[in-house]
Amino acid sequence: MAKGSKVRHTFRLASVLLLAACVSPPPATDAAYTDSYGKEVLAAGFSLISDRYIDPISLHDLAVSGITGLSSIDSQLAVDDRGNGAQLTYANRNLGTVNLPTSQNPEAWSAVTARAIAMARNASPAVAQADAEAIFKAVFDGMVKPLDGFTRYSGTQRATEHRALRDGFGGIGVSIRMEDESALILSVNETGPASDAKLQADDRMTHVEGEPVAGWTQRQLVDQLRGKIGTKLRFTIKRPEQPQPFEVSVTRAHIVPVTVTSRREDNVAIIRVVGFNRETALKVENAIKAQLKDAERPLNGIILDLRSNPGGLLDQAVEIADTFLDSGDIILTFGRHPRSLQRFVATVGDLSQGLPLVILVNGNSASASEVVTAALQDQARAIVVGSNSFGKGTVQTVLQLPNKGEITLTWSRLVTPSGYRLHQLGILPSICTRADGQAVTADRLLEEVKSETETLSEQFSRWRATGNRDNSDRETLRGLCPSDSSSPDTDVAIAKNLLANPTLYRDLIRKGTINLAGR
Repeated sequence: MAKGSKVRHTFRLASVLLLAACVSPPPATDAAYTDSYGKEVLAAGFSLISDRYIDPISLHDLAVSGITGLSSIDSQLAVDDRGNGAQLTYANRNLGTVNLPTSQNPEAWSAVTARAIAMARNASPAVAQADAEAIFKAVFDGMVKPLDGFTRYSGTQRATEHRALRDGFGGIGVSIRMEDESALILSVNETGPASDAKLQADDRMTHVEGEPVAGWTQRQLVDQLRGKIGTKLRFTIKRPEQPQPFEVSVTRAHIVPVTVTSRREDNVAIIRVVGFNRETALKVENAIKAQLKDAERPLNGIILDLRSNPGGLLDQAVEIADTFLDSGDIILTFGRHPRSLQRFVATVGDLSQGLPLVILVNGNSASASEVVTAALQDQARAIVVGSNSFGKGTVQTVLQLPNKGEITLTWSRLVTPSGYRLHQLGILPSICTRADGQAVTADRLLEEVKSETETLSEQFSRWRATGNRDNSDRETLRGLCPSDSSSPDTDVAIAKNLLANPTLYRDLIRKGTINLAGR
């Protein structure tokens, strides 16, 4: 396990919070909607949002927006908010008015919303025929519209898929894609059962349990390969260099999607992280240990490639940052709920032994990627190369509903150790590989960096001066190094040159250093 980070003056909470209501098992995903079940699910949604959303929210606005969402099932439905009541019409015919509570009581608002759904079901054949999941999706999609763009609802099936990505699933450990008459294996998890069975990339799966896969959708294929851990699966494989197909039997195991790969180029370790799930920090730690074991080729430094990494679990980002630190703040979070107030602090023990570190980011590096990058940049532990990161500076908590669907709810904001808010600003690289939006060569960039005076220090000072507030400077500052979604080889070349030039590396670290004492 990676070393644990301390949290001071706060409660600690993982970034994924699952709240399972005490209810009987939910109906199947295609089950009919019932009034009692609807009230139960809606009440949970109203309660969780009103209690935990980052800003105060009116349940009046949530309910009216949720009822209006039913028009996604039947466009002839319309809702007119009259303040103390919501009038429903269908094909311009008045269905009646539901009285809206004046309180913030979730049960009262769920009852009103359920009453409106019943009126819509009586008038609209499409809503009447819709199953429970379709109605929940329509209402919750409407309900979250007044909220920020990162708050969303996931139905039962989509929520199950999201949990599999975060926590793992029973499977065989392959990345696979349906193509015409067979399924092409794109890659094999080195520690999964498919690898034990000697399956390879470019193998083609033609049958599963004796049934041809021809005509299957990608969804059907995935559903067949996943299943209960410990169960066996038999399939037929065609391999390019073998004339005859052969059968393979594999026992499903717990599979966590691979998010970390590493390689060595010369005396530099390059660790690529594409997401943050429950095993990411451990895999980064293992990659560092493996690279340090190569006594014949001692490392000059490490490149941590976070380009196009959209983020994931906050606790994993904190652990990865802690892997490279001995002390100091990693990230601070704050929101409306008391448990959203958190301060993550590094513990003693830099696993990388203080080796020079360069982090690569681009315009699609977001959220947890930015937590790692900001912590290591602010603590003068790494140089950042690339373009301005995405600027997603909020934390989402995942809340499970009685139907096993999920609300991914924004509940706190991120503040870096130097005191600036990440949201809509992101990370400023020490070396921008997208000057004026154009790619540049490594040699040219390094020459420009060497000839700089204190411009970079001034830019960092302006960046950090934005603090924990919204202001017009954010958009202007983002123009210093325009975001770009590409991942050019130039980034790696510059990083390797920096690690081979200790004097330049130290100079850039110095220019990005800020006194964190007293913060």
